[in-house]
Amino acid sequence: MKNLRVLLIAGGALLMGVSVFFLGLQAFNKEQQFIGSAIGTPAPQALDFELQQPDGTPFHLAAQRGKVVLIYLGYTNCPDFCPATLGKYRQIREQLGEEAADVVFVFITVDPDRDTPELIGDYMRRFDQGFIGLTGSLDELQKVWKGYGVGTPYRQDVDSEVGYVVMHSTRVWVIDKEGNLRITFPFEMNAADMAHDVQLLLDE
Repeated sequence: MKNLRVLLIAGGALLMGVSVFFLGLQAFNKEQQFIGSAIGTPAPQALDFELQQPDGTPFHLAAQRGKVVLIYLGYTNCPDFCPATLGKYRQIREQLGEEAADVVFVFITVDPDRDTPELIGDYMRRFDQGFIGLTGSLDELQKVWKGYGVGTPYRQDVDSEVGYVVMHSTRVWVIDKEGNLRITFPFEMNAADMAHDVQLLLDE
């Protein structure tokens, strides 16, 4: 009986140790792996572009090396996805604290006919003074839309004062400090998980 008791105690301790190990491993993996959709290895270079900021100065993606860049393609009259995503941008910035200085939050219009530089600038300031809104010629924008999975956005007439809505992708594209496309965030992803992935890229 004494030997049996010893074996049971030893077996229980072993099981507990294994459980603790796997719980620790699971926590480690959660910290080290992206929660968003990883693009793969080797990561492709992000499509470079140059577009215009609201004040008329150019924004060149290649000039952002050394920082993590988040790109979302939307429009200022969007009733739902765009303001919700920019709200997540703001939460990400808050959660990263001082390290947010090394993250560039970009919004590119898919509705250049209505999104004037002034309107984009006002729209960005509603969320955060540091967010970058961009527009450009139709040719310039079409290259970016295609390169970041939007294709050609199309309009759908609606019975409201806005006149039409623009159907577009709702994903956020994430570019690492070396200019590589690393992750995309689906619309359903919450800001805390997005901030987790951005932090991993900042730590690389």
